[in-house]
Amino acid sequence: MSNQPFGRGGGRGRGRGRGRGQGGGTQWNSSPVFSRLGTASSQGAGSNGGFNSPAGSVPFGGASMVGQSSGPVQVSIKGSHGKPEPSLLKFLDTKVGRPVNMSNINYRGEIMYANVPSMEIAQELLKLSGIRFYGEKLTFQIKTHPVKFGTSAAGHGGCSDSASVRDRLIALLQTRADPQSNALDLSALTQDNIIRDMGVESLQDSKVFEAILVLAAQLYPDVATVNLANNSLSSLRPVANLGVHFPKLRNLSLMNNNIRDLRELNCLSASGSKVPLSNLCELILQGNPASEAECQRADGGASYVEKVQQRFPTINMLDMSPVTPRAQPGQPAGNSSVQEAPQTLPFPTAQSFSEDQSINELAVAFLAGFFKLYDENRGGLADIYDQGALFSLMVDTTGPTSEFARTNPGSQKRVDFTTYIRISRNLARVKSHQKRIHALVVGKAAVVQTIAQLPPTFHPVQDAQRFSFDAWRIDVNGALQGVAAVTVHGEFTEQQSRNVISFDRSFMLVPAPPGSAAAAMGSPCVVTNDQLTIRRYNGFHSWLPAETQTVGSGPSPALNLTPEQQEMARALQEQTGLNAEWTLKCLESYSWNFHQAMSEFPQVRGTLPPEAFQ
Repeated sequence: MSNQPFGRGGGRGRGRGRGRGQGGGTQWNSSPVFSRLGTASSQGAGSNGGFNSPAGSVPFGGASMVGQSSGPVQVSIKGSHGKPEPSLLKFLDTKVGRPVNMSNINYRGEIMYANVPSMEIAQELLKLSGIRFYGEKLTFQIKTHPVKFGTSAAGHGGCSDSASVRDRLIALLQTRADPQSNALDLSALTQDNIIRDMGVESLQDSKVFEAILVLAAQLYPDVATVNLANNSLSSLRPVANLGVHFPKLRNLSLMNNNIRDLRELNCLSASGSKVPLSNLCELILQGNPASEAECQRADGGASYVEKVQQRFPTINMLDMSPVTPRAQPGQPAGNSSVQEAPQTLPFPTAQSFSEDQSINELAVAFLAGFFKLYDENRGGLADIYDQGALFSLMVDTTGPTSEFARTNPGSQKRVDFTTYIRISRNLARVKSHQKRIHALVVGKAAVVQTIAQLPPTFHPVQDAQRFSFDAWRIDVNGALQGVAAVTVHGEFTEQQSRNVISFDRSFMLVPAPPGSAAAAMGSPCVVTNDQLTIRRYNGFHSWLPAETQTVGSGPSPALNLTPEQQEMARALQEQTGLNAEWTLKCLESYSWNFHQAMSEFPQVRGTLPPEAFQ
């Protein structure tokens, strides 16, 4: 079909089932999809419940019809083509003042045909001719010689030829497609009046999906989002050609179906399709038995993500939670790791940050003592955890992405995280509310017991460059003592496996009470909250101090900028596109008045040389 505009179905069928169209030139009936959906013959079909007027009756429902016998009456509506059918029916109910109860709805070209229960309601609709709906004027007629559409074997007013099927499905798509966002909502199709009137009770073995996809691809070739939720699908074979029809598909919802095995996804992936969904970025499988079973596994759903990404390596959202993609859309998984261009900062990289010298000394003393106990005497940690302390562990099973890790054998080595995954509280993967609560360890005794069960480790604290930490104070309303936050990034080696593992650990600390066990052993504080994240080895080079990188003019001078000045420089560079050197020049020329620099930048922009920009 040649570039059909949104909201139109191409040519109008002439006659019944002849396959010729006016205007579009497309041979709709040449497709076997629609002919398979129509019944074999229309011979013997009745008037589809329509009202047959005697010869000589007034053609548009004049007074001579009033006294005729009661029964269903067929009416036609012109001007509603492409408008939401449910909204139209509600609109007519309101205007007539009672339910119109239309049934056996069919379409021929731009005209809608439907039965109403009585001549009285038909005449009420006739009086509405000329009323506007969605800006279009509606015209009603009472069909004294009802248009016959045939009946399906199921007796639901189905179509007798492929042209009628095509018209119905076009009407369906026009109520479910959003051309502006390139989205197609095919959820809960069996609840749709159009599908019901076609006599379709189940979509599992139906050819309806195939016909819908063929038409949708012709009418809306740029579809990027498809919603197939709530269709009771136990197999994805009916939609296996999604990649053929929608090569730009990026978002797919299969929520609340009946998929019991993740292998059903194969027909949409490279493992089972010649045209897989190679651009897929978001997939929703929630509400299917397969996804629910996977999330209940002991690994907290880690293998679930792994299995899905084996089939769709480009996804970055699974069940509305972010995941790290293995490949970029349109590229094979083996050829691309997702890489981000290195950012240029207008100040030197610092290995660690402390709010002031006193908080820095506290953090250094605490971390040195903590890791010594953690490696040599975990039972002794009971002295430095608060009675109501909280502990949680998160396992990040995605592959490391740093430049160092891509060439480091230790980073590429697969690590067995089974011991950790059993208690992992990775909220992006642990979907069960009960498991999330259970994975949060509460109380000093439980925390120490849980940590004691983890593999023995060694932290190379003597090599300071392998660790980075940030430390700052937190003001807590009503708190009688200060609270400090310390986040440390580093590595440890498992003593038995010799695996080197990267970690992040965040502590909430309060001063050790005088006379407490923590104070007696020399610890300046006790832990109220401990959150540990582990991953495959990612190196430590990303935080090593380095001179500022600039574009075009070499490195800028290493300046001792305050945190506030660093934030100003970052914001100015981001909003103006200046390189690092000229960002600093700009702020210095305005005495570090950020608002003045931003307000006057448009006036001076034209005077700056090209090398001032990134």
